[in-house]
Amino acid sequence: MLGIARLHNVPVSNRVGWALALLLLLIPVSSCSGDDNGDAGGGSSESPTASGPSVAVPAGVTLTDPGSTLHLGQPASVVYAAGPQRVSVLTVTVRKIVTGSMKKDFKNFVLSPRELKSTPYYVTATVHNAGPGKLGGAKVPLYGFDSSNTYFPASPIVGDLAACKGGGLPESFGPKATAQTCQVFIVGPGVTLDAVELRPNNSAEPIRWPLAERQNATG
Repeated sequence: MLGIARLHNVPVSNRVGWALALLLLLIPVSSCSGDDNGDAGGGSSESPTASGPSVAVPAGVTLTDPGSTLHLGQPASVVYAAGPQRVSVLTVTVRKIVTGSMKKDFKNFVLSPRELKSTPYYVTATVHNAGPGKLGGAKVPLYGFDSSNTYFPASPIVGDLAACKGGGLPESFGPKATAQTCQVFIVGPGVTLDAVELRPNNSAEPIRWPLAERQNATG
């Protein structure tokens, strides 16, 4: 399926947002738009606070300290609010980080010369909803962190990208649900991806999986 790629530069300070973040939107020629609506199901009755969302942590779950650095295959558990009434404990395990090719992997999409010089990274992760809230259709709160000291969200993919499907959580993703996901992170020419970060809110230091070890994790 032939597609069209659009790249957008978003200049924002790294401390408060994304600086020069590359956001890739792939739209099939035969389609006009994608559907990004999520599950509107209720979750925890507690609302987010100034220091981040709060929720009753399920028994047996230990939250990961903000600012932790993990190896591939090590899980991180955080409180995640996909909305005021959709708060839950999310356990994310980054398992594999692969460098792709714009020329080979995006051959069915129309790209500019500059876009062809960008580099895609494919991040495979396991996501588990430990409860108590529902998170169906929510975005996975994983971000890229690159060599220009910029963090940025995964690129939303609308179209047929065989190397990595992208996208959010399944439309039905209640307590105890688990999903495998692949997220696409794209950096511009001359820039490399240094780490994948879990950022469930803006009030705490992110949890990081550095790219120094790009082997597949076991388990």
